[in-house]
Amino acid sequence: MSVRATERLIGDLVVVSALPNSPNMVVQAVDVETKIVVTTWFSDCKEYQEGYFPANALDRVDPEKIKKAASKPKSSKK
Repeated sequence: MSVRATERLIGDLVVVSALPNSPNMVVQAVDVETKIVVTTWFSDCKEYQEGYFPANALDRVDPEKIKKAASKPKSSKK
């Protein structure tokens, strides 16, 4: 389900719904009139990225998924 282009979206984590490996992105700004969302994220190479997406192309990231992924124990190497 796509997000709405409102000021309340700023600071939320979103992904591009059409991309299967979309990074988690943080919403930095929203243009309510054009319904364009400005997002930032870090690439796999640890480089800062910025993107402009239509609001209807984005989905919010479920906070429970993030908590579960962060709480999973990492495999220890022997």
